[in-house]
Amino acid sequence: MTMGKDRRRSSLWTWAVLLVMAGPTAMGCSIMQERTNSPMTSVEQLLLSQAVERGLSNLSLPLTPGTPVSVKAFGYTPDKDFAHRQVESWFLAHGYPVVGTKGAAVTVRLLIHALGTEHGESFVGMPSITSVLIPFALPELTLYRAARQRGVARYELELTDAETGALLYRSQLCEGTVFLNQFTVMLWFTFQRTDLMPAPAAQL
Repeated sequence: MTMGKDRRRSSLWTWAVLLVMAGPTAMGCSIMQERTNSPMTSVEQLLLSQAVERGLSNLSLPLTPGTPVSVKAFGYTPDKDFAHRQVESWFLAHGYPVVGTKGAAVTVRLLIHALGTEHGESFVGMPSITSVLIPFALPELTLYRAARQRGVARYELELTDAETGALLYRSQLCEGTVFLNQFTVMLWFTFQRTDLMPAPAAQL
C-alpha cells in the first residue's frame, strides 16, 4: 500500500511540475510552423536553385565563344525545367547564343543525376500532450531541436554535334550543395546556420 501511495504522489508531483512549466510557456512562447500552398517551400526552392548555381561555378568547356547552342535537359525530377533554364543562362552569360535545334551548331545535353532537398530533425524534450483526463493540451517543451535541410544537385553536360549527333565533349560531374540548419535551445533561443545567399529569416 505504501508503494502505491508513493507512486501516486510521484505521479501528481510530475503533473504539477509539468503544469507549472507549461503555464509560462503557453503564455509567452508560440511555435511557428512553415506552411505552403505550393509543392515546395520558398526555402526548398532557394536550396535547389543555388545548388545548381554552385555546380556551375567551376564549369569550363572547350567551346569557342559565340558558338550557337541548344540545351536539352534529362532527369527523373520535374524540377529539371528550372535547372534547364539556369544552364541556358550560364551559356548566355559566357557568350554562347542559345537558339533552337535548327540554328544550333552544338547540342548540349544536361544529364541530371540528382536534384532535390534532404530533411532531418533531432528533438530533445517533451512533445505536446492531449488527454481526456485534463481539459487542455500541454504545449511542446523543447530542450533542443535541430531542423536540417540540404539542397543537392549533381549533373553533367554532354556536347554533341547538332548535325551528326557525334559526341564532342563530356564534362566532369558538376556538384553543388547548400544547407540551412535551424536550432531551438531551452524553449526560447532560436538561431540558424546556412550558406544560402542571402540567408532567410529564421522560421523556428
